[in-house]
Amino acid sequence: MEDTDSYSKPDPRIHRGVPELLADKGFSPDAISALLGLDVALFQWRRIAEKGDFKGKVLDGIEEKLEPALLQGLLSIAQISAGIGRPEPQDPTIGMVADLMAVDPSRASRIVSGLVERGFVERRVVQEDARKSILVMTPKSHKFLGDFTAQKWRILSGVFEGWDEEELRIFSSLFIRYVTALSAQVTPD
Repeated sequence: MEDTDSYSKPDPRIHRGVPELLADKGFSPDAISALLGLDVALFQWRRIAEKGDFKGKVLDGIEEKLEPALLQGLLSIAQISAGIGRPEPQDPTIGMVADLMAVDPSRASRIVSGLVERGFVERRVVQEDARKSILVMTPKSHKFLGDFTAQKWRILSGVFEGWDEEELRIFSSLFIRYVTALSAQVTPD
């Protein structure tokens, strides 16, 4: 486990000029220190996510295994189907999966084909437009995602062990606020 003090030490290679910029924006020295510590922690968090360490640890605890691209494809289909990050649930298409995964449609098509071959997803023709197909999760994918979610929360419960109710509420509220504001800054109107 890493020492949390390491997140309060700004890296001069990353933060050169940033304290001055933040001071010019009206942030106090303590706020600047906190933000620079957050920056380092988010770097570590992204590294864990991008390397797949967390998802790999989750997969270690369940019987069925999926390669990272197939797992991300299935999670994308589930998110679209549930309306996560969208105004409402939608019938997933390969184009939507490509967009959510930030890959080209041909790559998304190969990922979906792998999920179809493994029995996680079915392609169905849209009645109104026979040229268009939607992606439907199978009972196998629902079981897998149930197992994946349960294992994920076994791990996360260990992460948050010892946090009191107020800390959890504040962390959740502030992280949601951060993600919402970041999304608003980077998403075109």
